[in-house]
Amino acid sequence: MNALTPLLPALQSLEPLGLPSSSLPEWFAYANERQAARLAVHVQAEFATLLRTFAGSVDHAYLRSGAFQANVVQAVRAAEVAESEDKLRFIARALAGCVLAFPPPAPDRFQTMRVIEGLSDRELRVFVGLFDLLDPIDPFADSLPVNGTATVAGLSRQEFASALLGLAQQGFLSRADVRRDEWSEPEAAWTLTALARQVAVLTRLGGNEWEGDL
Repeated sequence: MNALTPLLPALQSLEPLGLPSSSLPEWFAYANERQAARLAVHVQAEFATLLRTFAGSVDHAYLRSGAFQANVVQAVRAAEVAESEDKLRFIARALAGCVLAFPPPAPDRFQTMRVIEGLSDRELRVFVGLFDLLDPIDPFADSLPVNGTATVAGLSRQEFASALLGLAQQGFLSRADVRRDEWSEPEAAWTLTALARQVAVLTRLGGNEWEGDL
């Protein structure tokens, strides 16, 4: 039994949407079976939500392609270095998001799964928390002062600031001088990038509440 086996029931649940389940036994992954089994619990829950709520928005051609297999393998590989159940659930949520069809510009699924693997637990916690600190109507038009005092629950300002730097190094944030209004002086601020938007779209952040414990 390879490491992908615990995910088979969740993957087989997508057969009515066009996934050719006869090909599943040929798939493989590199993560260990224990982590794959932990991930499978969250994948099953996310796919159940997809089937219940988003079945009409599924990208059927993608499900029948090798790209979906590649993304599943990425998810299992990312699970191998996940530090927490919240990280595992975020990976599962992104994989479920990959199954949906999007209007142009479509998110790059492979890139999104790759960068999620590299997020530390603290960076993920701060990334999710940013959507509570930015404008809830249009977070991508808002910014967060570099030298501000904001943080997320459970983290010191220094821990929060170091996580922001890590997110910037991975392309989730960019630094620019912005004016809060026409009378204020420019100040250094963090803004979400196109990559951050892509991850948010696939994981339904920003306009869709994250239900994890981060």
